[in-house]
Amino acid sequence: MTTPAARPPLRTSFVQPAALTAERRAAMFALLSVWFEGYGEEYFNEELEDLDHCVLQEDSGTGELVGFATVYRQAVEIGGTAVGAFHTAHCILERRFWGSNELVRSMVAEMVARARADRSGRLWYWSYSAVGYRSYRYMPMLFVRHTPHPDQPPDDLDQAFRDHIGRECFAQYYDADTGTVDWQWQGYGLTEEARAISEAKLDSPAVAQFRRINPRWADSVEVLCLARLQDDNFTAFGRRWFPVSPRPSGERVPAKRAGEGVALLPNGPTRATPSP
Repeated sequence: MTTPAARPPLRTSFVQPAALTAERRAAMFALLSVWFEGYGEEYFNEELEDLDHCVLQEDSGTGELVGFATVYRQAVEIGGTAVGAFHTAHCILERRFWGSNELVRSMVAEMVARARADRSGRLWYWSYSAVGYRSYRYMPMLFVRHTPHPDQPPDDLDQAFRDHIGRECFAQYYDADTGTVDWQWQGYGLTEEARAISEAKLDSPAVAQFRRINPRWADSVEVLCLARLQDDNFTAFGRRWFPVSPRPSGERVPAKRAGEGVALLPNGPTRATPSP
């Protein structure tokens, strides 16, 4: 892994899907293909049309794309309670920058800022599906209450909303009993490079805990993660990441009205896998 001193400075920007050029989309797909195989480029481009926004990380000197995240948004009522979710479909970063958390931090900081700015009373969540520990670890790192949790079952609202997201985003591929997503797509799965990285850390206690939550990770089965974006739900680490202060600098995306930017099954299941 590249040392921090050797890494070039990065620029983070928030863009709408219409601003993504064909060249930029191709670069995003190339990054995705490092970790996942059997994923169609045409399908990937169809997904991009329904995004709320993208987060891009580029080499500030050359403009080279080194990472990206795609975010959908939905707002619904569950049992009479207004809820909403910012759903991360992909969060991919070149391996040489893995020592940096700035992509995830910027992405979630945007969600937190928008949740705090919403005065409607709607309860906002972050959701994503994790195939590996590197993705799941942000749940216990940032949030006191989250699902899945090895020791705390979700409350009724969190369970119902997670199942709603699971059914709407993943259709028949979602298993409500386990909270997992098994795509069962022929030829789809983690690349050899991704599997090698995950398998190298199997002796870690934290990774062992994740394997209990998602024992079929090696088969590219994903676990659906969900946490409330509330100030009283942040860990001490989360409070340092998301202080009550103005948003970080960067190109901003205009906030959409409730109901806009929803990306739930326009023509098929929405992909939802951060990097392994």
